[in-house]
Amino acid sequence: MRIVSIIVLFTVCASYFVYASPFAATWDEVDFALALDRYDLLAMQPHFPGYPYFIFGGMLIHSFVDNAAKALAIWNGLLMTSAIIPIYLLAKTYVEKKYALFMTALVQSLSYVMLIVSQPMSEGSALALLWWYVWSLERALHSDRVHVQWLPLLLFSIMLGIRLSYIPFGVGILYVWWKRRYRLTQLLLYSLAAIAFQFIWISAVAATEGESFWQLVFSFVTGHFTQWGGTVSTDEAPFWQRVYMLIFYNIIWTGMAKQSVWLLSCFAILFFMTWKHIFLPNLYRLLLLTYFLWALFAQNIEKPRHILPIVIIVSFFLFVSALQSSSRMRLIVMLALLVSQTVIGMQGVNNQATQLPATYQLAYDFEQKEQPFILFTWEETRVLEYLRVSFPHERVFSFDVFQREKAVFPHAKVYVTDHVVKGFQAQGIDVRPYIRPIRTYESSLLSDPVYGRITVYEWREEEERE
Repeated sequence: MRIVSIIVLFTVCASYFVYASPFAATWDEVDFALALDRYDLLAMQPHFPGYPYFIFGGMLIHSFVDNAAKALAIWNGLLMTSAIIPIYLLAKTYVEKKYALFMTALVQSLSYVMLIVSQPMSEGSALALLWWYVWSLERALHSDRVHVQWLPLLLFSIMLGIRLSYIPFGVGILYVWWKRRYRLTQLLLYSLAAIAFQFIWISAVAATEGESFWQLVFSFVTGHFTQWGGTVSTDEAPFWQRVYMLIFYNIIWTGMAKQSVWLLSCFAILFFMTWKHIFLPNLYRLLLLTYFLWALFAQNIEKPRHILPIVIIVSFFLFVSALQSSSRMRLIVMLALLVSQTVIGMQGVNNQATQLPATYQLAYDFEQKEQPFILFTWEETRVLEYLRVSFPHERVFSFDVFQREKAVFPHAKVYVTDHVVKGFQAQGIDVRPYIRPIRTYESSLLSDPVYGRITVYEWREEEERE
């Protein structure tokens, strides 16, 4: 079992570098990739809040790796490789030492986590820092040393400088302070230290943007919670459906099983073998509950990657619970899960790194089309700009704006993507008489659940349809 665990860890960590995705295939990925050459929040390079530690790491790798997207993915891989240390140390706390490496391999080989870490997105780095952070919380709970108490404050600051949406995990620090029963003077000292650590990256980002920084803050917060953030306030689906999608589709089916019936079966068998003895310390119950509510009300549930913190913590303690007994059957199931996760995860990162994303397919295909034509898109335009395509394209949200923009190209064929069509339909426009499907571009919906499938339509006016 030890040899298998070492082989799995080596394979997973090697995949982070061999199969680091070279594609900036989404709006956010383009933002991050462009930031490596010019850091400018006003130009969305990257978007607010700036992700300074993530971008800085990407810049370091970019000095050796020309492809900016790949440089960011490799940085994720480096940090996640380092997370072997805190995962192993935590595992030794909860299971027998002989199982600690096995536990580490199980957690590191979670297939969907492997896929996301290999993308040029900040989640991979943030997940790695989350492991270091929760390990530091465990140490702070059981040590009187001052530097041990300061370590979670520092790591929490770095984590938020990588991904601000992990802010709910700050409740872990409050839990430690409550359990340690600090005096008022101690609480004041540690609070000031926590603020100072956050101020390091916030002040650095603010200095790069000058007076426009607070305008960016207000614009981002307003937009996230009222327009494009996918929060509960902007979701038209019933609340029960949002809860169902978050728990069963995002966390279980996608996050843990990577939409594999076999992996889901392995997890289900393991759960039913251990459900009467599930072990979850109070600290982690608090962390999970806080982040679950945050994901439910304030995150975009169309993107399962937002729930990865829940996935890794739940999986960790499911494995811990299973290893409280030396049952041969449990070990066989877990070994089968370890090998299966690794194989399926390797297939996923390989496909992600070698197969063109749908947005790239769209760009390269339309480069070959005979002009004149104009392509109207939703967020795909950001990728088309990044690829510097030669054909005309416009981002359009409003049907009225579309009508005006279309009139500028009276003799050109007009194409629209399915996201534009859905946007018009949401505005009450009956587009069916005007559109004719041309082609559908497909890649992995796991890698990109929003733009992993793009259908392009030709828009025809009444006289053109006759």
